[in-house]
Amino acid sequence: MSTKEDAAEAGNGRVDNAEAVLGLVADPGPSAEIVDSIGQELSALLAEPEGGRERWRVETSSQLLPLDEEGVLPLLDIGRRQREEQGWDVTVLLTELPRRAGKQPVFADCHPDRGVGLVSLPALGAFRVRRRARDTIAYLVAEYLGSGGGARSAATEEPGGERKPAGSGLGFSWDIISDSEERRADEQEDVEEDSDVQLGPQGGSLHLVLTGARGKLRLLTGMVRVNRPWRLVPSLSPALAGAAAGAAFGVFYSNIWQLADAFSTARLILVNAAAVLAMIVWLIFDNGLWERPRNRRLRSESALYNSVTTLTVSFGVFCMYLLLYAVTLLAAFVAIPIGYLATTLGHGAGFSDLATIAWLSASMGTIAGALGSGLAGEDAVRRAAYSQRELERQAQRDKEEERTDREATRAEDHES
Repeated sequence: MSTKEDAAEAGNGRVDNAEAVLGLVADPGPSAEIVDSIGQELSALLAEPEGGRERWRVETSSQLLPLDEEGVLPLLDIGRRQREEQGWDVTVLLTELPRRAGKQPVFADCHPDRGVGLVSLPALGAFRVRRRARDTIAYLVAEYLGSGGGARSAATEEPGGERKPAGSGLGFSWDIISDSEERRADEQEDVEEDSDVQLGPQGGSLHLVLTGARGKLRLLTGMVRVNRPWRLVPSLSPALAGAAAGAAFGVFYSNIWQLADAFSTARLILVNAAAVLAMIVWLIFDNGLWERPRNRRLRSESALYNSVTTLTVSFGVFCMYLLLYAVTLLAAFVAIPIGYLATTLGHGAGFSDLATIAWLSASMGTIAGALGSGLAGEDAVRRAAYSQRELERQAQRDKEEERTDREATRAEDHES
């Protein structure tokens, strides 16, 4: 066995060579795009004096990170397997799944003794995500996973240990808790709270958590961003076509012109809101996106997931409505002569009257034409629900277990 492998077996797997290898494993999609773009920057950051090494080489891999039987991402198992297979000194996973320690959103986990860490993309918020991911990974490696990280971990773990000030170095408010601290907090609060982090029987894991209401808001907006709601719009094309047909009726029917002219701005807003809300509710419930908690412990998780689903679908429907309004306004401008419109309304008419007619027509079209319409791509809509993504990961785990069982059976048959 090589010297590098001996050190890995001895405990943390870190080797004090001139060059160390940092392996980044990311979910396909936004996470993979981020790790592919920050490799060279991470190498430069970690080469600085506080990085603890002369040189770091960054290698990346993209794969769907599966969940275990309890629906938890097995950080230690995945990280250890990747390090053994790839020969990495330190492994950091980047996932699009949200993680919590009790009630607190977790944006990063690490197990310094094993040289394994994880960054949860949603908890980094909706803006400057790439930079925050880069800085968080660099912080984990420099402070906890690289050379000397074990000493800092021990100081953090001990009740009287000297801790690094929370919130330093990353540009937002956060704190560090250990496995033992989370257990004590849960016992003091006497609540059953579903947790997404691994609490090993012997401790050793550290959780970097967001604090306060702003931290929870950052998690919510980050989950919506990871969903990429703008990708829903192409899937809504059949609904948009139905709504356009309904809106065309308003453009060419003079009674709608008079109705729009008679409506106050407040009434137009009310009709608009009712149309958009009806479309949102239809998409969520028709596609089975609303999650009902299986038990009391999962109520907070279901509430979070349903909030994200509602915001994601709302963004997509709002974009669809804006596109519908633009098309309807263009049709009204082309098809309705201003002089004839003035004669019909009994007063002078202009562009503002066309805009009002298009507004009411688009709202009517959304209610009359879009509701009940099919979708061009139902998978894109269903992926707006985080629970659907977790089911995909659990299915991936089941497939891997089946493949492992088949290989073991073939090996036994071959030996016999």
